[in-house]
Amino acid sequence: MEKKNWHICTEGLADDLIFKSAGDFVYGMNGVPVCALTCGISVWSFCLMTNHVHFIVNAVREDGEHFVRQYLRRLSRLVRIPVEKASMKLIDDDEYLRHAVGYVLRNPVKAYNVMPAAYPWGSGALYFDDGLIVSQHRHYETVGGLGVVKMRRLLCSRVRLPDDYKVSPDGMVCPECYVDISAVEELYNNRPARMMYYLSVNKDMEMELSGDMLHKVRYKDSELVGTVRDICSESFSKDGPADLQLEDRYRLADILRRRYGLGIKQLARLTGTKPALLEEVFK
Repeated sequence: MEKKNWHICTEGLADDLIFKSAGDFVYGMNGVPVCALTCGISVWSFCLMTNHVHFIVNAVREDGEHFVRQYLRRLSRLVRIPVEKASMKLIDDDEYLRHAVGYVLRNPVKAYNVMPAAYPWGSGALYFDDGLIVSQHRHYETVGGLGVVKMRRLLCSRVRLPDDYKVSPDGMVCPECYVDISAVEELYNNRPARMMYYLSVNKDMEMELSGDMLHKVRYKDSELVGTVRDICSESFSKDGPADLQLEDRYRLADILRRRYGLGIKQLARLTGTKPALLEEVFK
């Protein structure tokens, strides 16, 4: 069967965290090569956030679904995430793929104001690196050098990784060993500036909701303010909700409700409308 690209993500947990410490993140990072090797998939980009995860992978559908189940099973040592809380979306053209990779890598910017290259729990630092990371890690120990017993303890798995994979002093398998960096760089025509464009252009909401992606992702008001202004400009030729008539605020609230599944109180805050009025409109 033909391998295709997929965007895999989990629904953001509302009341718990997946990764509560650096040790948890290292465990989550090491699960990526373990599950990828087991399932026979290629990882193009990924990002582990405190309450959700994102992957762009190249795989046969069945192998991608197997990866989802295997990875969630590993995460169950930290927190239980039912498989139905994960989404696997086919990426059917290169333009969408370029935006999807940019979206995944931009997650730390949205949540923590941290640039992708500075975020340690993903693949953001790997692309167009000119060998710097590989050079920095050349003195790290290798899987083969550490031995089978120690690697089983580090990975919490009996899966055997390639002997030449590098392992950091804190026990993390270096992502450059298993991420298909060249495939991503070729996607952007081997041009760093082209990748930077897709990292900077903000189509986050469209990426999350197009093609039946997760509709239960929970957004902070701060994440939606820019989108609200964009909608006001595009749909009403106004700068923001404060410039809208009441009827257009209802329309704005309806757009936000349909696109992002927001509740009445959040809609009221974002549109500057009284909750009681919106309850009457949407009851």
